[in-house]
Amino acid sequence: MTDLQTAAVEYATIGLHILALTGKRPNGRVHGESWSWEDSFYGAPDNEAERDALWQAFSDQVGTTGIAILIPENFYVADVDSERAAELLLELGWLPQDDSVVAKTKNGLHIWFWCPGANKNRWLGDGQQPDPGRTLLFKGLGGYVVAPPSLHFDAAGDEDGTYEWVMPLVSGGSVFMPDVLPERARERFRREALWAEDRADRQTPITSFTLTPAEGVPWYLWEKTWSFGLEGLEKAIINAADGNQNNLIHWAAMTARDEGVPYEVSMTRLLAAAIQGGHPRTRARDTIRGAYKRAPRG
Repeated sequence: MTDLQTAAVEYATIGLHILALTGKRPNGRVHGESWSWEDSFYGAPDNEAERDALWQAFSDQVGTTGIAILIPENFYVADVDSERAAELLLELGWLPQDDSVVAKTKNGLHIWFWCPGANKNRWLGDGQQPDPGRTLLFKGLGGYVVAPPSLHFDAAGDEDGTYEWVMPLVSGGSVFMPDVLPERARERFRREALWAEDRADRQTPITSFTLTPAEGVPWYLWEKTWSFGLEGLEKAIINAADGNQNNLIHWAAMTARDEGVPYEVSMTRLLAAAIQGGHPRTRARDTIRGAYKRAPRG
């Protein structure tokens, strides 16, 4: 068994979704013309056929040179591939620790972070040219990161090194919890989302929580106390023009639902705002209920 096959079995068995790579791209002989979360390898093989398929997919016989881990929800991987990116990450408040989950690449580091609500790739910039807004990439849900012990290839396609763990994500049959994303980075994400959307109702995060420290308990198991900043949505409903109230209530309920606000909270607070704005109770209640029954927006 090669190191690549051993790692693939370990990653898949622990429940991570993985792809076989040729260079930095999914291996077409394994995954076809396109890959998907559902068609990736994950979970311990249940029978000999599944074991053989996993073994073969990560063999050099089909041209596999690496493993990609599909990034789960609530995680970011910072792709630190330049001095500017490293300086920005330090400015955002990250201090490397002995147990920080880090992989070494040929050009820098992949640093794993835990961030509740993370669900897509995000860029942060340092304001310098040539790309003032794209200095440091945080890879998230919907993307993947090349993982050790994959081979590394230069721009010309020539092998020039390997990916190596400084502190592994998987150890002893479990996923090691990475650092919490620094608060300054989370605040930058919030601010830049506001600038992009330019909506008065999103001036503060709708869904947030605080952690209650417990002695002897890991931070990621501390009790969460949730809060829901619906004031902007409530104000929009109350001040909605006649003839447009129902549309506003439906939009507000959809927004709250997509941000993770529980149905009971939205029904209580948005319905009260609708009544205060002079909207009929029954119609407003049905509109909020209907919004929560619709499929989430992509």
